[in-house]
Amino acid sequence: MNERPLQVNFAGKEGDFYLIKFPNLKIPVSVNENLFQKMKHSKEYTFNNLKEYTHDVNSA
Repeated sequence: MNERPLQVNFAGKEGDFYLIKFPNLKIPVSVNENLFQKMKHSKEYTFNNLKEYTHDVNSA
């Protein structure tokens, strides 16, 4: 059974591409800026090492 959200790490930037480290993969995956932004704002991914965007639910 898949866990949601999937916890990933931002591994850096190489030219115009963003490197994302997925669990169980030895090398990071490179994505363009459009896909990186979609992943950052998606509820399916949590970036463990990015603090500027979180998926916290407002409890008010």
